[in-house]
Amino acid sequence: MEKLERREVIMMAGGALAGATVGTLFSGAPFLGLQWLVEWTQDQFVPAPGEEKYLQGRCLLCPSACALLVRMIGNRAVKVETANTGCYKPQLAIQMLYHPERIKNPLKRIGKKGSGKFAPVSWEEAIKDIAAKIDGLRSSGNATRIAAVSGSAAFASGEILKRLVRASGSPNVYSEPCLNTLSAAATRLTQGQSGSIYYDFENADFILSFGARLVEGWGDPGRMNKALVGWKERKARYVQIDTACTRSASMADRWVPVNAGTETVLALGIANQLIAMGRRSGGANFAQWSQIVINDYAPERVAEITGVGVDAIREIAREFASARNPIAVAGRGASAVSSSTVEFAAVQALNSLAGSLGRRGGVLLVDYAGLGEVAVNAAGARGLDDFIKNGAADLIFINEANPVHRSVYGKAFAEKLKKDTMVVALLPLLNDSAAYADYVLPTISPIEGEPVGPRFRAMHPVDALLAIAKAVKGLESAFPWTGRKDVFSLIGRQNVKAAGNFTFPVELFKAYLAEFSKKIGDKNYPLALLPIEAPMVGDGDGLALPYVLKGLDSVTLTGAKLWVMMNPETAKREGVSEGSRIDIESARGEIGSVKVHITKTIAPGAVAIPIGFGHEFYTRYAEDKGVNAKEIMSDDIDPISGAADWWFTRVKIS
Repeated sequence: MEKLERREVIMMAGGALAGATVGTLFSGAPFLGLQWLVEWTQDQFVPAPGEEKYLQGRCLLCPSACALLVRMIGNRAVKVETANTGCYKPQLAIQMLYHPERIKNPLKRIGKKGSGKFAPVSWEEAIKDIAAKIDGLRSSGNATRIAAVSGSAAFASGEILKRLVRASGSPNVYSEPCLNTLSAAATRLTQGQSGSIYYDFENADFILSFGARLVEGWGDPGRMNKALVGWKERKARYVQIDTACTRSASMADRWVPVNAGTETVLALGIANQLIAMGRRSGGANFAQWSQIVINDYAPERVAEITGVGVDAIREIAREFASARNPIAVAGRGASAVSSSTVEFAAVQALNSLAGSLGRRGGVLLVDYAGLGEVAVNAAGARGLDDFIKNGAADLIFINEANPVHRSVYGKAFAEKLKKDTMVVALLPLLNDSAAYADYVLPTISPIEGEPVGPRFRAMHPVDALLAIAKAVKGLESAFPWTGRKDVFSLIGRQNVKAAGNFTFPVELFKAYLAEFSKKIGDKNYPLALLPIEAPMVGDGDGLALPYVLKGLDSVTLTGAKLWVMMNPETAKREGVSEGSRIDIESARGEIGSVKVHITKTIAPGAVAIPIGFGHEFYTRYAEDKGVNAKEIMSDDIDPISGAADWWFTRVKIS
């Protein structure tokens, strides 16, 4: 055997080491190790070993009440599975269930309003004090100074709170503006009916959306996801009109870029072409309305305002008219919706011209079984923003809502809450509005209580409100139910009804174009501020959840800095480049700074800004992340709905 020299042994050992190093590098082991390190440093929770089982339940985040399964490992819920709807809302429920900042007990304020300083208090003491406040206002003849604000998802608890406030003698019951409340206002005006607009997506063959981001949390997300699948299978045509190429636009058969805020003008331009094709409506005032459309909304003028070419307007009108079951959809936005009554009326006018109102495959109305109306001999504000601006109260309930952050009048509302007003908040987490509360009553998360066992000393908001109502003198008979299950069995049944009648609100349309032209002609503010929603964040609720931040990309939020988006043409004109820091100013004020991402997915002339950021008080995950665009958005109040139409805001940058 040949003897190896020492130098050869060292070379062989070095080669083996180098080979092992190269092999390890290419095996993927370092990357796996890095992943483990990242997960270990980011507080990944690993459940304790235990029996695996599935609990059946119902999602109560919207009236659809979809079936769901909760996968359990021992006593720990680890996953929520929905009934093939793809709805993201229940899948986030576990983060709320185990949120490290959940409110564990009823809280009573011990610091200044807005400081967020509270001390634990018993349920009995909190309920006794709140009921005494209601008794005092009623006995002194000031019952109308009781007010309530419920969130758009507060379905059963919203019904109970409405009954409590109205039975006490106050008309001041409001919901945060949403698709249903806005479309219900338009329905009362144009069809003289209660209920909100119901689009028969399941049987329509041409869907023309005016900024309604149909698969991004709009309406009932589970239903919309299934509808999208159905459109693909049935080859229904989906056209999305929007200033941004959002996820909805990218899934549509056609994206029609439109100048921000001009959707109403485009709808009336398409109506002009339908009338030119001989389409007519049997609705009241059609003759007067059609003259306005013929005279003021010729395709050439509409193209100049909207940025949508004359040929495209005519082509959309032809496609819409030739479809068997066309529907035009109003309600700009995703989980947050902002539209004016005139816009809903303009879009409904297209459905009337197409003969789609009140029939299968067209547009119907829907309402939900409630607990019955309680008559009140007093009139309230037209909507929440109208109440914030013009109303007053000595007792305000905030139920699963956050108007201080979400309303464009949020700052004004905070000032109202600071005054000698008792504020009662019902929430699972302290938020921007609850920071001003005198009492915070902890509520359970959506899957808690059933099917997953309750945590802490939290209650379902229905049970908490029933306990308060039963403690108020003279109201016991108005609340015969023992708990939430009694209430659930009475409400939520969907009642879809046909209503083909339509009245064209001529006076609204007469004033519209002249006022709108002034807005778009404002040379002091040459750009439009376009609201968009980041996935899972929505209108702000999602930002408090621990793992949502990790899903945001690097051109939405980096650290605490928010990004806005701008078309290359606009960026060149404004002298900004990728990553530039800018401030944004409207007639209401200024926000900044934000960083600029340049992309062709935004139509020229607009700055697209994510909403739902800029919380001042909403867990360590959401606080001080970005800016709140609502602070500078338009605060013009719609005369019918009483909600601010904040979608269209003129701005400049510096």
